[in-house]
Amino acid sequence: MPSYGFGFGASDLNKYLGETVGGYGNKLREDVKKFYGSVVGIAGRGECIAREDNYCEIDPNVVDEFGIPVLRFNYTWSDHERKQARHMHDTFEGIFGEMGAIPLGEKPGEDRDYGLLAPGRIIHEVGTTRMGNDPNKSVVNKYEQLHDANNIFVVDGGPFVSQADKNPTWTILALAWRTSEYIIDELKKQNI
Repeated sequence: MPSYGFGFGASDLNKYLGETVGGYGNKLREDVKKFYGSVVGIAGRGECIAREDNYCEIDPNVVDEFGIPVLRFNYTWSDHERKQARHMHDTFEGIFGEMGAIPLGEKPGEDRDYGLLAPGRIIHEVGTTRMGNDPNKSVVNKYEQLHDANNIFVVDGGPFVSQADKNPTWTILALAWRTSEYIIDELKKQNI
């Protein structure tokens, strides 16, 4: 439910409309009637293309509270993600412009990486244990089984080579189900 005075509320409207919004008494009642529920927020999500120069490794210098080395991620955005983010903002601006909406904020430009946050700061990140047929270029096979250890399976979002933007849970479940059936079959054959 929209709220008055919080988030994109009266203080934001004051700044961008150039008029005083809110206050007390009749002015407050009039502004609530006028602006309540009239602010829309939008965010874009898109696919990050898998690249070999994005990878994780064991950090040689940092350990967790138990003395176990942690992962260090080496990850950067490419021109693909930047162009995608710029296109999203241009599209949002065009849609809202056609609606006669007043943007509350500035569109992020090249100086702010078109609004891209630091990798790992959003939702639905996957990868780091790439699935594939070639053990030299992937960690697990099509059954999410490690190439280097027959009795270890990775049944989460790690084997995904890429992920568009939707919640990956159902795909993880489907792959885990297929992996489970494979494990049962391999156990019956005494292969693992």
